[in-house]
Order: sequence, then structure tokens, then C-alpha cells
Amino acid sequence: MKNKLPLIIVSVIAITAGVFASAMFSNNDTSAPGQDAQALASLQESLKTSIALPLDFKTVPDFQLLDVNAESIDQTVFDDKWSIVFFGYTHCPDVCPITLQIMKNVASKIAAQNGELPQIVFVSVDPVRDTSEVMKNYISFFNEEFVGITGELKDVHAMTRSLGIVASFTANKDDPENYLVDHTASLLLIDPERRLRAKISPPHVAETIVDDYLLMTNPPS
Repeated sequence: MKNKLPLIIVSVIAITAGVFASAMFSNNDTSAPGQDAQALASLQESLKTSIALPLDFKTVPDFQLLDVNAESIDQTVFDDKWSIVFFGYTHCPDVCPITLQIMKNVASKIAAQNGELPQIVFVSVDPVRDTSEVMKNYISFFNEEFVGITGELKDVHAMTRSLGIVASFTANKDDPENYLVDHTASLLLIDPERRLRAKISPPHVAETIVDDYLLMTNPPS
């Protein structure tokens, strides 16, 4: 990875993205063309930790990044399947490994209920250190079927900013390579048409994520 991490610049960008994300997720308008607002409100009342979003709220943007095999991956990875997306980094001391273990449990519980398995996608917010090889080794500890996405710093941040994901870097003057990244911990639920359908807020518990996912993917008529 040839990019150098511009800590100050990225921190400023993260602040700007935070303002954008806050405005994006504070939108209380649950109406959308072709979607009944009352039905969406009713669905929301049944969800445990998720925020249901209208159909026209946000769509995954076009992007060109890398998968864990250093091969090109783009927005079509979200086509024709439900996906739960988590943003983090492999040097994360606590939140990221815990969340990935929870997602491993989520996949197992959905399979046990014969539900439609979601695609679990882990997007690095620290692509300078998280090369494809590093991502592959890290993800394999949890589930080799999980999809890992990394790439050039500017391209990754363009994608995450468009989805309202915040990442701010804390420099370590004693060990510059061992910096920390504060990032959005929420999971995003993407539908088979690449639409952002729900924000799953922490604290994350496998059972509640499963319940919300099954409800979102099979809403009552």
C-alpha cells in the first residue's frame, strides 16, 4: 500500500464526515415513494436495536476496491443478496474482534433457523496497514466466508463517507505505526438492490441482531 497516513488531514475529514453522518441518521422522515410510511413505522416498533430506513434513503455508491485476494471488488458484491456490513480495522484492540465473533454467531444462529444467510462484509477503515493479505489472515480466524474489503486510502474513505461512516485517527508519537482508529461501530444492513435498509446500533448481541435481521428480511404483511 503506497499511501502514507495523513493523520491530521484524515482527522479533519472525519470530523466533516461526522457532521454529515449525524445529519443523515437524524432524518425522521420515514416516507418514501412506493413505501407505506405506516408500515415502516410499524416495522420500527418491532425492531430491537435497529433503525429501519426508507427505501430511497441511501444506496451503496459505485466503488473500485480490493478483496482479500488483492483482486478488484466493486459495488456489485452487494447485488442479489442481503448483506450486513461492519467497518473496522485489524489492529483494533477490542470492538472489532468482538463484533466479528458476534457476526460469526449471528450466521450460525440464522442457519440454525433456516433463514436466508446474509453476506457478512468487513470493510477496513485503516487500509494503509490492512493490506489484502492482512485482511485475509485476520478474517480467517472468524469465518473464511466473510467478505473483506480494503484498497487505497482515498478510495476507501470515499466509500465510507458516502455511507455516513466516521473514522478518526489518534497519533502515537512514541510508536507512529501503532496508532488507534475511532470509528462508527454500527452495522449496516444492505438489501439485494444495494439499498441501505437499516442501521444496527450497538451494543451488539447476536440474538437481537438475528431477530431484527429476520424481521427486516421477512416483514409482516
